[in-house]
Amino acid sequence: MCHQRLAEALVQARQSGEKVGVLFLDLDRFKLINDTLGHHIGDGLLRTVARRLTQAVRADDTVCRLGGDEFVIVMRHISGREELDATVNQRLIPSIRQNTLVEGHNLTVSCSVGVALYPDDSTDQEELMRQADAAMYEAKTAGRDMARFFSPETDQRVLARQTMEGQLRQALGHQEFSLHYQPRLTARTRRLQGAEALLRWNNPVLGSVPPGSFIQLAEETGLIKPIGLWVVREACTQWVQYQEEGLFAGLELSVNLSVAQLSDPDLVGQLHEVLEQTGMPPQLLELELTESHLMDNPLAAQEQVAALKALGVQIAIDDFGTGYSSLAYLKRFEIDKLKVDQSFVQSMLDDPADAAIVHAVIALGHTLGLKVVAEGVENLPTAQTLTALGCDELQGYCFSRPLSASDFEAWVRAQDDMPNRRKAR
Repeated sequence: MCHQRLAEALVQARQSGEKVGVLFLDLDRFKLINDTLGHHIGDGLLRTVARRLTQAVRADDTVCRLGGDEFVIVMRHISGREELDATVNQRLIPSIRQNTLVEGHNLTVSCSVGVALYPDDSTDQEELMRQADAAMYEAKTAGRDMARFFSPETDQRVLARQTMEGQLRQALGHQEFSLHYQPRLTARTRRLQGAEALLRWNNPVLGSVPPGSFIQLAEETGLIKPIGLWVVREACTQWVQYQEEGLFAGLELSVNLSVAQLSDPDLVGQLHEVLEQTGMPPQLLELELTESHLMDNPLAAQEQVAALKALGVQIAIDDFGTGYSSLAYLKRFEIDKLKVDQSFVQSMLDDPADAAIVHAVIALGHTLGLKVVAEGVENLPTAQTLTALGCDELQGYCFSRPLSASDFEAWVRAQDDMPNRRKAR
């Protein structure tokens, strides 16, 4: 029906000289809902989305489900991009953001939208569909929950993404990944408490690729699961080696888990195997989960976190303050630490609102019996203020940037010679 309605709209547009909008809409992280709650819940959500989209457009517009969680909307009698932009950003996207109750599950979902305009972008039906699809993927790459209009540069960016995906698929096998470690210090003593393992990718074609450029792509393609498992295994192996060499003892190792890993039923078994094979003391391994990841499906996340805690590892909520977690849910999770998001920390000396948020998160964490870590500490005045507020641990460029394995070892050795702990200058 979609192709037929678009063909009819284009025939009329050629006769009347009007414009036609072609919209590709894809739900963000819909696969996660299907995988964790079941296809019947996903189908219920799709029915609600279809109804909301139909209500958000005009009577002579067409809403079609293309397949899976993709929808196509054909909008006729369009005056121009401004009208399309207003419809998409003021009506369509907000309508999808509304909470949806499906069989007792309160679901929050967003969408990515790509837009192509006849005759501005193309006069060919198939090309308009392709352009809208390409723009939609660009919206996903830009961060989801937004719209992108097709432009001449869109194809270049899509081609660059395809190139990166091809290189990423072979990166693990070609041993292109490495880990860097950023020290984390006890706030009051400024002694080394542990470090966070951070993934780095150096590719022969693309060069050094920043994590922000490929992590989301790895999540979308499913590659994050094998890559994430490699990170945990490699970091634990390195950490045990450091301890066996006498570099330190009893320091904590932090590793980030993605939303795909958190929802993976094999995760707990895989981590148990890594701990057994590497000899890593589980109480020294800290798994970092973002607030938004936990709230994607809080009930399932609560069960997974409990299973992870049963292994003996620690759990930290990363980027705390940027999501929409309910305090009622927060206290249910068996967590050990909160990490204040660096966006608040970096501007807290200049922005009273950010300073108040940091203060509130520290107080909240301590009230719940949790340790609080501030990341993104870039200067000494910020470090001193955080210490005065009672923050437990500090991490950031004020003390050290992320370091390669060899540079991290040198950094630790350069600290004052103290048993089991090293004091950062």
